[in-house]
Amino acid sequence: MTHEEFRNKMKISPQQAHRELFETYCNYVYTIVFNRLRSCGSREDIEECVCDVFADVYCFYDTEKEISGDISGFIGTIARRKAGLIYKKKCSVVDTVSIDDDLVQELRSEHDIESEADANERRRIILDMIAELGEPDATLIMQKYYYGRSAKEIAEIVPMTPENIRVRSGRAVGKLKEMLEKAGISL
Repeated sequence: MTHEEFRNKMKISPQQAHRELFETYCNYVYTIVFNRLRSCGSREDIEECVCDVFADVYCFYDTEKEISGDISGFIGTIARRKAGLIYKKKCSVVDTVSIDDDLVQELRSEHDIESEADANERRRIILDMIAELGEPDATLIMQKYYYGRSAKEIAEIVPMTPENIRVRSGRAVGKLKEMLEKAGISL
């Protein structure tokens, strides 16, 4: 679209002229903005910038000024400048958060990271020791204590009678307690 065509359409219907301008140059502007902001902006940032470009074009285009040629240079310049400003803003801003003493205390009281880490390490050690028991003892302990299954339910999984499962899991728990005591872990 040339400057003259756009001016003529503006005289007839500004809304229609703006709509046609948008439809004609939307992909062009989107490409310019996307190429500039893709490394630091979200899709919403890119779309917002495209809208801002067209808003600037509509606001700052001088229909009284006699210019010949294609309007794409004007639109491209605005798109590059607008995307450059947003790029600069996005890349230079460092997100900082102010933490008050009250908030720090609240975070400390809600999440005791040290005790959570200790509990996780303890769980890992116990699971490793259960695995060291070998089969079928490890399966029996996991099914009984982790999944809460009865000896009868375990008998459906492991080819043993419920009585054998009770005896075997009791012995396995004894072995596990000895292993945990040697590692310095008490239940």
